[in-house]
Amino acid sequence: MNIHMKNIFHSFRYKALTAALMLSVMACTDKFDEINTNPNAPSVATADLFLPHGIQSAVDAYWGGSLGMDIGNLIPQYWARIQYTDIDQYSISSDVYSNAWQTFHVEALPDYQRIYKLGVDTKNPNYQAVAMIMRSWVYSLLTDIYGDIPYTQSLQGLEGVLQPKYDTQKEVYAGIIKELKVANDMIDAVDKSKAIAGDILFANNLTRWKKFANSLSLRLLNRMLSKADAAMDVKTEIARILGDPAKYPVIESNADNIQLNYLDATNNNNPINQNRKTRDDHRVSATIVNKLAAMKDARLGVYADRPADGGDYKGVPNGLSNADANALGLSKTSKVGAYFVSATAPGVILSYSELLFIKAEMAYKGITAAGDVAANYTNAITASHTQYKLTVGADYLAANALKTGADGYTQIMEQKWIALFGQGIESWTEFRRTGVPALKPAVINVNGGVIPTRLPYPGSEESLNYANFSAALKQQGGANDMKLKLWIAK
Repeated sequence: MNIHMKNIFHSFRYKALTAALMLSVMACTDKFDEINTNPNAPSVATADLFLPHGIQSAVDAYWGGSLGMDIGNLIPQYWARIQYTDIDQYSISSDVYSNAWQTFHVEALPDYQRIYKLGVDTKNPNYQAVAMIMRSWVYSLLTDIYGDIPYTQSLQGLEGVLQPKYDTQKEVYAGIIKELKVANDMIDAVDKSKAIAGDILFANNLTRWKKFANSLSLRLLNRMLSKADAAMDVKTEIARILGDPAKYPVIESNADNIQLNYLDATNNNNPINQNRKTRDDHRVSATIVNKLAAMKDARLGVYADRPADGGDYKGVPNGLSNADANALGLSKTSKVGAYFVSATAPGVILSYSELLFIKAEMAYKGITAAGDVAANYTNAITASHTQYKLTVGADYLAANALKTGADGYTQIMEQKWIALFGQGIESWTEFRRTGVPALKPAVINVNGGVIPTRLPYPGSEESLNYANFSAALKQQGGANDMKLKLWIAK
């Protein structure tokens, strides 16, 4: 069985329609049951059938498409547009933010809900835990992209809740941490009768699901660490995880990177690779090209290709007019590195390097259980290079040795920005939270000189859930625009 099974779920509707048509044609046969029985099709849906689509639909949206490529990679200035530059000027169409909302709410989250309920029905807590971890990650994306979101009531449509209330971002964050703890504690990696199948993320390795749950928790706890009004005791939760690695394991090496390993096969290839089969609208941003070139950073050769016409790496400034961008020349500017556009390029959700930067920031802020600030920082840079099979030189580490005080914090966050290349949504969130690196708005922009702080809620929320939509904007103190600051950024 193809483990990615991307289209099987879409085919259910087609099969149902086909069956109905056949019913009308064959109504008179006395062998109806025999003719209409497919020995290769399951008569009852099982959790392992929903899991591949639930994983891939979310990772595809996060890594590729307009959300991953244009919002995620343009706003933090990893990529830039060289054609059709409107979106690089923050002119973001409603299709972009509506499709992202719909993909997560209509495709991914309902799959996790089905998996969870099937886990309950079959008395397999591991499916329940996996569903909880995946939906926690997707909820974290939704709240980081939009702000306050439907959370506690968002999957209660079958129970009659068709207009769910919005929870505040601080409530969503706290709820996710609690759910991830429950999921970790629920996982039974020993009892073979509770094994799972259909897991295209970790090949059914339940210990790695625990590492996902706890590493994701540390990401979110780190963002809450400086928030006086956090809806939980953040330091206690950090201590729970870092103080008991046997019970709450986290990523320990690049081998543990949480990523979807795409295949060189139709419908299972990396979505950026699929985009590049017919499009060539992006180049690497001048912001990161110039930064890495000045630092003599070896990762530049992975993140960018040299121009087709030869010469040094050349990035494109973000937000140029179409005419000015085109004038730079498709063959005279650096495409996104071949590593990232290959069919099998992994869709990275959370890396070892990111976890080490999280621990470095925690240690900087006084969390002793996170270890030594400088050691975490240096190890994070090393892990980022190793992720791309590069060896970081001693001269590079010496030139970028951690400084003291605020300068050191800026170094941690700048190096984290470099390491998060490709994980644009995370980098955008970190920039909004910290203001590092000191990015300048796009050359031409339609957001009043403000780098977007969020995406607007889709029009469907305003028309179908108006009372809760309006209440959410009021409680956040702003309009449904791209200047409203999220809780983690205030």
